[in-house]
Amino acid sequence: MQNTELKFRAASAADIPAVCRLRIAYLTEDVGEMTPEMQAQVAAQLPEYFAAHLGRDCFVNIAETGTGEAVGCVILVCTEKPANPFFPHGKSGTVYGVYTVPEYRGQGIATALMKRLIADGEAAGLDRIVLSASEMGRPIYEKLGFQPAHSKYTEMELISRKGKE
Repeated sequence: MQNTELKFRAASAADIPAVCRLRIAYLTEDVGEMTPEMQAQVAAQLPEYFAAHLGRDCFVNIAETGTGEAVGCVILVCTEKPANPFFPHGKSGTVYGVYTVPEYRGQGIATALMKRLIADGEAAGLDRIVLSASEMGRPIYEKLGFQPAHSKYTEMELISRKGKE
């Protein structure tokens, strides 16, 4: 669907329901259908998270039609760590869920949202912004200057076992 009336702006508290809807759509497309229990848990946590963090250490930009329908969003979560040579100011950001509603893809929405996100990161004094690129998103991110991260360290994680025993 082509729409020349798209607007891009920072999300506010009034946008939290739309941001949550887009986040769940992204997650469903990315990881597949969630169990009803998992979807309920995620749907309950998201509004609380955004209410507590939006505009503080979480910045969300949305794309909306001329009628005010949110059709895309991008989330930047900022963290502060002890400074080191890789984070001389101790500030970094992680991109979560660059998402455009399927009917609106191919119009540059993700690129425009990412440009706003990068500007937000610069304004916040971030040393760097990291993301995990999908095959669909990788060309967009590379065009904006993102590069594959190389490290002598191996990324590892520990998934909480709470409630899985």
